[in-house]
Amino acid sequence: MKETRITSIAYTVTIALFVLAIWLPNIGSMLNISPGESSEQRAMAKLPELKLDRKSIIRFQSRFMKYYVDNFGFRNVLIRWNSLFKLNVLKVDQFPKVLVGKDGWLYLIKDDEGNNSLDYYRSLSLFKDEKEMEEWAKPLDEIRKNLAERGIRMLVVFVPMKPRIYPEYVPAYLRPVQDRTRLDQMMEYLKKRTALDFIDTGPDLMAGKKEHLVFIKHDVHWNGYGAFYAYRGIMEKISAMLAPVRPLTLDDYTVSAVSFTGGDLANMLGLKDRFTEDYYLFTRKDGMKPKLMPVAYPAPFSRFTEAVESADRSKPRAVVFHDSFFNFLKPLMAGHFSRMACFQSYGRYDRDVIEAEKPDIVIFEIAEHFLLKSPAYVTAVKQ
Repeated sequence: MKETRITSIAYTVTIALFVLAIWLPNIGSMLNISPGESSEQRAMAKLPELKLDRKSIIRFQSRFMKYYVDNFGFRNVLIRWNSLFKLNVLKVDQFPKVLVGKDGWLYLIKDDEGNNSLDYYRSLSLFKDEKEMEEWAKPLDEIRKNLAERGIRMLVVFVPMKPRIYPEYVPAYLRPVQDRTRLDQMMEYLKKRTALDFIDTGPDLMAGKKEHLVFIKHDVHWNGYGAFYAYRGIMEKISAMLAPVRPLTLDDYTVSAVSFTGGDLANMLGLKDRFTEDYYLFTRKDGMKPKLMPVAYPAPFSRFTEAVESADRSKPRAVVFHDSFFNFLKPLMAGHFSRMACFQSYGRYDRDVIEAEKPDIVIFEIAEHFLLKSPAYVTAVKQ
């Protein structure tokens, strides 16, 4: 009789804990105990508006699910516990968006634009034929032709992802299955079939890697040194396209190391506090600082918009359509232009910007794994 009672109590406690676990996120949300603020560097879904029309009702369910997944109570805590359990107990190295490499190196698996960086690095899906490459490159080439008619130059800048520069920390079982990548194919195609000017900054970073760490171990992005070596290569290319300029050297900067906790990949795991490293700040010794200026017209296609100006008005003007990597390049390149208007648009283009800025050169900066994505992402918003 006593054993039966103990068993009954154990069952009751187990059921109660199970029900509590299921309802804990809802309780946290309803009581605002844990608002579920995201540590991810992206815009979280907002509570959708429900209108009394057929279209709104149909779309409400899927939108509400996205909102709930992004905002349920104790979200960060549960993500953290899940990551710790998988890392320390199950010894898992692949998470939905993050790969845990050797010596604590973290790599992006999949970004919010739908690009799988790991699949790209492994060359699992090359371009099938020249026609497919033509479809990818055609929007960019059409933009180039349109700009050329106005006397404006255009440069496409390809940025390497971390696995290409630091493959030694990627688990051995994830090595590439082919020697070529989509970027190798595309550069051959652009050189052979188009008049597009382009540069791959990967070789610059590989050279810089011999002297300095060029990527942040726990973040998607390059660090200050990586951006510096890419800047050198880009400005040498622009110098050949426009007027000769002298890219600055490391001797022109004071470089200071600043310790910080967690990068964006560590945040995705909910383990920001577990990863600490140095970030490198570059300060010009001559004291020159570009002036931040507002962009006086709307740019809804851009996640982040900013213009920088220098005092020398004889220098060329630039417009940059870019992703998050260029934010590291911006302070290095700004001094070479009288005005540089930057749009974090992930390749999306708007002709109105060109009309407003009247640049001498347009720069498209694209991370190499975007070659996996449909060419629609560079289709002009307005042409």
